[in-house]
Amino acid sequence: MTFKDFLIVMALATVAAWAGWIVVLYSIDPTSAGWLGFVFFYATLSVALVGTFSIAGAGLRVWFKRQELASRHVSRSFRQSILLACLIMGSLALVSQGLFTWWVMTLLVAMVGLVELVFMSAQKPRS
Repeated sequence: MTFKDFLIVMALATVAAWAGWIVVLYSIDPTSAGWLGFVFFYATLSVALVGTFSIAGAGLRVWFKRQELASRHVSRSFRQSILLACLIMGSLALVSQGLFTWWVMTLLVAMVGLVELVFMSAQKPRS
């Protein structure tokens, strides 16, 4: 798959995810939907965020670092978009439960940073 094909497929999937999130936002009543409504809300939002961050990250990486392969940019940006979306979704979940404080957010950011550090240190050095 070429980089252009990746962008097209990911853009279509991201637009569909954002449309799904808007449908969930306007059509599901959280007081009567129960836990399934919250699952749809968080699932569609997380997929939409991953797609948006992945497209933006890969596009910016390819634009600024043209000498590297686009596939490396795509894998890094996809991994980092998943981590960033998990950070945002975790923050939203904590806010909804009333547990969001500055030190909890610091711990979340530190955990995400450590996960990214593990991935970066596990990569093979380039020769």
